[in-house]
Amino acid sequence: MRSQLQNEIFDSLHISKDKLLDEMGILLASHQLSEYSMEISFFEQKYQSSFDGFDAVFQQKQGSLELEDDWMAWKFAEEGKTYWQTLLQKVKP
Repeated sequence: MRSQLQNEIFDSLHISKDKLLDEMGILLASHQLSEYSMEISFFEQKYQSSFDGFDAVFQQKQGSLELEDDWMAWKFAEEGKTYWQTLLQKVKP
């Protein structure tokens, strides 16, 4: 019954299951990229700096736990953004 309903929906949308999965994968990857980009923007505004500038200052002086937490979160966001951008560039025409 469920499979029949799914087939009816796919037929009505003129899309195959494989195409739908591809589109959903791209949508989810784009969402991840957006999440990391927003987090990076938050830190750039908070510290009025890029990550590289913040990293240079952070490495030169001992900071508070808050600075260290922000550095780790920001670095993780930068790495995540790079990962999802690279992945999406491979799959988008």
